[in-house]
Amino acid sequence: MDLLLWLRNGQAAAERLATSQPSVSRRVNHVAQVFGLQLYKSKGEWLVDGDGGLLAQERRVHQLYRWHNGHPLRLEAQGYSGPLFCPGLSTDWIQGNFDFFEVHTPMRHLREGVIDAWIGTYPDLPDAEDLELVCVHLTRYPIHLVVLDGHPLLDLGASISLDQVRRYPFFPLADGAFPQAQAQFEALQLWSSASPVEDWQLVPSDPLSVAPATVFTMGHFGAKRVTLPLEIPMVSGDSLVVRREFAEHPRLQALLEHLRHRAMELAATTPEVTCC
Repeated sequence: MDLLLWLRNGQAAAERLATSQPSVSRRVNHVAQVFGLQLYKSKGEWLVDGDGGLLAQERRVHQLYRWHNGHPLRLEAQGYSGPLFCPGLSTDWIQGNFDFFEVHTPMRHLREGVIDAWIGTYPDLPDAEDLELVCVHLTRYPIHLVVLDGHPLLDLGASISLDQVRRYPFFPLADGAFPQAQAQFEALQLWSSASPVEDWQLVPSDPLSVAPATVFTMGHFGAKRVTLPLEIPMVSGDSLVVRREFAEHPRLQALLEHLRHRAMELAATTPEVTCC
């Protein structure tokens, strides 16, 4: 049931379990019946309705059993981060779909024990005082503003200013999807509320819009984007997030060794990237 909640797709859950989709459906229905719960789907996410107290305790047992008895652990990553960091990863980890375009759902899954670790995107991470979760930072790189090739702002060259950028619509990110980054864009007076973007193939309807991008998200736009010659005081990056109780576990340390090695490779081949 937790694999279905995490992966949001019965076929994807069946593939991870090396079983059939009907078998997944039967097992999920049985678990829901045992715990007196109802599963329903809202905005593409499976949610559980009912008293989840016993389910939370059962998840706790299952997660401890996974960590301490060598069963595969569950790793999610934010969009582009999965393909960057997970090639060559040990089969000790089950990889997610890497298709969340917001931070609330994967963070909830991590807090509830549905998943075991998450590669999140700075700055939308738990803070240092979080009682449940701890972050291990991997990389940092600047956020740029980009436009379609031929955009009028490109005619301004090096004389461009932020005031001139504000005259154009900002890329339609969903309100609250990345709240800390949104707050920074709002402070720069760049934010405009819009409906959610469905996936990482970012194709805004307005060809004059200005979009945020990093060296790793530039390739996800549907058309060629050009970086404006204007720096903004914002950075992004990748960080591993895990429950505090597992931060020193040997299996987590082995994962970190892989991720840090990959971060160093990225820094060596991509000038904008620095290791934390």
